[in-house]
Amino acid sequence: MSSLRVRQTRDRLWQLFEQHVPKNDIGDKDPERETKILTRCLAAFSIYRVTGCSEAEAGGSVWDGSDDNGIDAAFFDDKEKEVVVVQSKWIQSGSGEPSAADVATFANGVRDLVENQTSNFSKRLEDRVSAISEALSQPGATLRLVLASTGSSSIAVHATNNLARVINELNGEDSGEEGLATFEVIGLSEVFRGLANSDENGKISVEANILEWSYISQPIPAYYGLIDGFQLKAWWNAHGKRLISRNIRFALGKTEVNDQIYHTAEHEPQSFWYFNNGITLVAEKATRAPASAASHASGIFELVGASVVNGAQTVSTIARVSKDESLGQVRVPFRVILLNSAPEGFGQAVTRTNNLQNRVEGRDFVSQDPEQARLREEMAIEGISYEYQRSESFSSSETSCDLIEVTTALACASPDPSHFVAVKTGVGRFYNDLSRAPYKAIFNAQMSGARAFNAVRVLRSVDTWIEEKKTSLDKRSGFRWGTLIHGNRALAALVFKQLGTKYLDVSIRDFPADTAVKVDSILENSYTAVVDYLELHHPNKFLAVLFKSPGKGREVYDAVK
Repeated sequence: MSSLRVRQTRDRLWQLFEQHVPKNDIGDKDPERETKILTRCLAAFSIYRVTGCSEAEAGGSVWDGSDDNGIDAAFFDDKEKEVVVVQSKWIQSGSGEPSAADVATFANGVRDLVENQTSNFSKRLEDRVSAISEALSQPGATLRLVLASTGSSSIAVHATNNLARVINELNGEDSGEEGLATFEVIGLSEVFRGLANSDENGKISVEANILEWSYISQPIPAYYGLIDGFQLKAWWNAHGKRLISRNIRFALGKTEVNDQIYHTAEHEPQSFWYFNNGITLVAEKATRAPASAASHASGIFELVGASVVNGAQTVSTIARVSKDESLGQVRVPFRVILLNSAPEGFGQAVTRTNNLQNRVEGRDFVSQDPEQARLREEMAIEGISYEYQRSESFSSSETSCDLIEVTTALACASPDPSHFVAVKTGVGRFYNDLSRAPYKAIFNAQMSGARAFNAVRVLRSVDTWIEEKKTSLDKRSGFRWGTLIHGNRALAALVFKQLGTKYLDVSIRDFPADTAVKVDSILENSYTAVVDYLELHHPNKFLAVLFKSPGKGREVYDAVK
């Protein structure tokens, strides 16, 4: 059976990706030409499966070749802020697994990628390495490692340990429930199943056990009821973004709302139904198992041509939950609209109308805080426009600022180092609960509009210095580069600490003219001190992790301040 599946997998991979993967470095008479191409096709498929990108984009993500440092493909999914890194191995027999040595090389390559150690990669990959490293420096960005082969779906303990070790290093000891990085191993069975459900039209079939189901016959047939989280995770693992191919947007990754969905599913599964709006799925047809016809408590259905058109964030976020026991308790409102007897265009209308509402973010509730209105009035009296409500028309200037910029500046100016770390991990967490810290620690009755805007001006000077410093470095790697990228908020906090209150607690009009010069002087010393401390005390630490760690971030801050 495995030899047949390998042959079928080979044909489908070749059909989808051979024309898109790079082959210039593989000679026509190379005895391993086909194996090398198939390895690259497998890497492209892994990217395609996870991200939902096109076949051409997946093929273009392939790095495989000389001096690739164990990385066969890498892709930044900007919608989800997720970097996907792949090592692939074509195994003709359909059994076995990548060697522990290959996996160790992959793990070391990932370390170099995160720290932008371009010297350990071929010169042809320098720009790609830097681009991926830059993507990982964004707040909220995550990393997914994929080990793909046409062999076993599991790997031996030594290889597993190599991957687990780099994952633990990346996630750190106090990174919270969900760390920066995850890894998965896919073998022949997962590749075969994924290819079998990857036709050009995105049509897939899923089996659904719908609880407390009911049927609507007119005017358009539909079913509605409940579905548990365990099934949704299984669907996502099997089909990925093809499950939401008709949605107006793919999964958005670690947003504020999705973090709340995750927390509820993981820790309060019994409350999920009360907190969630549910999922709408369209299908060409539905077939109900005869054994479930007599009871509406539970019905087993095959949904052909299925696609989630509303609730993509719910499905993709539930798929990240590791506790299967919790997922089994999650109940999600669920409805299926059948299109086989619907008029032409009805499916598109369902998608459009179910997604017309604008998503409410945590920061939107800030508009209800009277302290924000007071800050705007205090800034306005001195000619500064403060926009604390979301607006596409806002643009930052010498006489304007917005909520995100003020939050970032005040967090860095706070005497509590955990606040600059919180900004680095994602400014949205300040708005999750407006009744307590960290929001109340920086937005309270003691905060003045002048102090808020003056803090913004200091932060802008810090960011300007950092950008200029980056252009002066001879290489975009190492601790000198990494401190500017990952430690930018720590540097800002050190500046605020040394400036003291006299630069902030004045009117906007009386803000000292020499502030930028003073900031530059402080940064020169603080930057050198931070780099020296890191090289001495954390020579092998991922800076992308260190500056997002409350413990390590405070340690560096306290040592240098």
